[in-house]
Amino acid sequence: MSVVSHLQEQINQSVAKHEESANTRETQRTRGAKVAGSLTVVAFLFGALLAVQLRAAQTVRANRNEQAKSFEAETQILKDTQSKLVEEAKNRAILQLKLSALQDKLKSGDVISHQQLASLNQQIKKLQVAAGLATVSGKGIVIKLSDNPNAAKDAVGAFLPGLVHDYDVLQVVNELRSAKADAIAVNKTRITGYTPIRCVGPVIYINWKPAAAPFVIEAIGDPDILSSAMKMPGGILENLTNQGLGVKVWSSNSLTLSASEGLPTVREAQAKS
Repeated sequence: MSVVSHLQEQINQSVAKHEESANTRETQRTRGAKVAGSLTVVAFLFGALLAVQLRAAQTVRANRNEQAKSFEAETQILKDTQSKLVEEAKNRAILQLKLSALQDKLKSGDVISHQQLASLNQQIKKLQVAAGLATVSGKGIVIKLSDNPNAAKDAVGAFLPGLVHDYDVLQVVNELRSAKADAIAVNKTRITGYTPIRCVGPVIYINWKPAAAPFVIEAIGDPDILSSAMKMPGGILENLTNQGLGVKVWSSNSLTLSASEGLPTVREAQAKS
């Protein structure tokens, strides 16, 4: 009986060890599965965060590139405008000198015929009109540029889209010049080659006087030609409308633009004989 008991005890111990080993392996497999699951979750979250970060970086780069292109375009527009104004200033200086010469000739008492006198007076009037020194009237168009009410309400900086800026007014004036407008005025200020339109801080100055939206731009000329030039697809007015500005255009059969306040003193330019 003692031998049988001893064998039975060994069998029981062997069975117990086998069960314990099986339980240990099962525990290890369970732990391994949990660790693998945890690693999978961590890897997924890490990948998701990395993808979000990469997408954000791409968006920032795209925005910076777009801002750089917009700044370059605006800089080129300002340079072109400056060149045109300088050229017009030179032309107006020459016209002013010619006008003075004609007036001096009249004052000198030279004997001229009535026909010559009438011709000189006519030339003087043309020079005054071209130089913006005479009040003029005629058919043309009117353009009204207004701030976007929402942009003005939520304004954060001076260059917030939806607000009328100095270069917006300049571009419209230049397009009207290109369309052969005879005379232009902005908020009743006659525009000439010596009229600056610029921004100082948040304020737009026209001929050194502060001006505010809405900006009413009047142009005398052929209404059909001026309207077609300003309303062309992809033109300045369409671009301003897409930026959220209020833009209105209408024709007028009777516009009157006052004369400018006069020419600045010509210091260096001299007419060649």
